[in-house]
Amino acid sequence: MLEPTQGEDGIYRIERVRHRRFNGTYTRTSAQGFTRDECLDEWGTAFERKRHEGSARRKTQRHRFKDTDPMSLAFKRFFELTQKRVDAGKITQKTHDLYWAATFRSEGPRADPDAIRLDSEMGELSIAEAGQPVFLSEYLEDVAEIVGGIAEHQYIVLKGTFSMLTRAGLFRFSPMAEVLKPERGEPDPCALRPEERDQLYCQICARTARTPWIEMLYMLILGTGIRPGEAYWLQWSDIPGLDDPTVKKAVLRVGGTVVKPRLNGGAFRQNKRKSSRRGHAYYVTLPEWLTTKLRAYKNKQAPKSQDEPILTSSGGGMLRPTTGEAGLRRAKEDSSVDWVTWGNLRDTVATHITGRTGDARRASAQLGHMQGASMVTGHYLDPNGYVHPVVDNTDVLEELDPAKVGAMLESTGSRS
Repeated sequence: MLEPTQGEDGIYRIERVRHRRFNGTYTRTSAQGFTRDECLDEWGTAFERKRHEGSARRKTQRHRFKDTDPMSLAFKRFFELTQKRVDAGKITQKTHDLYWAATFRSEGPRADPDAIRLDSEMGELSIAEAGQPVFLSEYLEDVAEIVGGIAEHQYIVLKGTFSMLTRAGLFRFSPMAEVLKPERGEPDPCALRPEERDQLYCQICARTARTPWIEMLYMLILGTGIRPGEAYWLQWSDIPGLDDPTVKKAVLRVGGTVVKPRLNGGAFRQNKRKSSRRGHAYYVTLPEWLTTKLRAYKNKQAPKSQDEPILTSSGGGMLRPTTGEAGLRRAKEDSSVDWVTWGNLRDTVATHITGRTGDARRASAQLGHMQGASMVTGHYLDPNGYVHPVVDNTDVLEELDPAKVGAMLESTGSRS
């Protein structure tokens, strides 16, 4: 504890206090002032300057966490580090936003006041109070019983936050090392029955005639099983076979998704699919009916470039996720299929392929899951001459042609 000494001249002084620099060498720092506080302030400024001499360490030091600090401060620092990982391309902005949404309450009229958020639940607790394995385990078990998905995201945030605090010296071992990850049962697929597919398709045609992209989006998902975001991402260059009228079954490259951040900013194309390695794409063979529909759609749209999106809004720009959801909502409202989401069409494809082939791996490969990657059913030579494995379930996907109203086969395991 420094204590300035007042001399006979009334000046307060601190004489040559020895201390280490960041590089391990030693120096001495002195200070003086007309008052005690002035002297201490001058010494503190000189101390900071001298201990950085000969070192590349940053002038402004990071906050040194104490176990009495609130968890809200730790969460804030964790997300500063997470944003740096986004900026470095190590994780996507969407992943950051999912974790952020599980931690902090959203603002605005649509915000759910009863949402379970980490900062609300333990932000006011001290790091020492929250950093008990038994407390963390019981908390996550309670949340998992209410909403498993949130518990899973909060587990990841807590694990990262306490790993950060352990590196900061507050714990010898992270308290999360003993906490089990919440188990979340996978939701049962909810496939559409043939009559439900017929009804939804008829409503799309009747109610959204002025926005033909809705019908095309319906067909793209029903004929391939891709995610809506992956469909928004597609450009005409991803289906080069459409330009050759002799090609009856074109091959589609799926290599990214369109993302709408949960925080700020507009939707953007991300050249990385959900749950896949950066740059990982997969190829699927389109059934003949979908190839024909896409070829006719392309001729009508007359794109000026192969790099234009397949699905465009009325303004000619890339289709956004919110626009796609609004289009489906308009087509299904006030009907017996008002429960349907675009994801149910993806479930329909998986259920149909599994039921008709008896092989769940073929359905997994169709959806682009890594566990089905070994199901190579063919090879595709792209315009560059590169050979790619391609998934081909067209023998059963032909049966999902929406034009065959009343003639579609019952999908095994469809919604009861």
